[in-house]
Amino acid sequence: MPYLGKWSGTFHVEKVAAGAAVADPERNTLRGFLQLYATGEKFELHLEGEQFGLVSKGTWSLTKNRLSLHPTEVKIDDGGGEDARNPNRAWITPADLRAAYSRPMPFQISKDGQTLTGLLIEVGPLTGTHSFKREGFGT
Repeated sequence: MPYLGKWSGTFHVEKVAAGAAVADPERNTLRGFLQLYATGEKFELHLEGEQFGLVSKGTWSLTKNRLSLHPTEVKIDDGGGEDARNPNRAWITPADLRAAYSRPMPFQISKDGQTLTGLLIEVGPLTGTHSFKREGFGT
């Protein structure tokens, strides 16, 4: 099963909604990893922004060269909530994160099987894509 293991990657912002208070879209890049397990075809997606962390868990399926994540649980650590946030750092509301990461997420698998590229996704006022590179099995 060549797709099992750990994949490191990012959510890269490509577009910001008109009128959104996002000064520097690059600062809203989320970094983390995706872990795919054989047992029960489960996954864990870990992403971090400047002021929060997100863990999404669920199952995955594979059809030809497309991997799909089907979340069943999303946990967000917002560092104490909006009242405790630093206004000088990038912030995505927990509601926007939960809405985006509770939906199925399809990924295209590269021909060499080493890269997963997601379709465009909206995370609140941000539109972007996920990209993950394979680290190896069980690392």
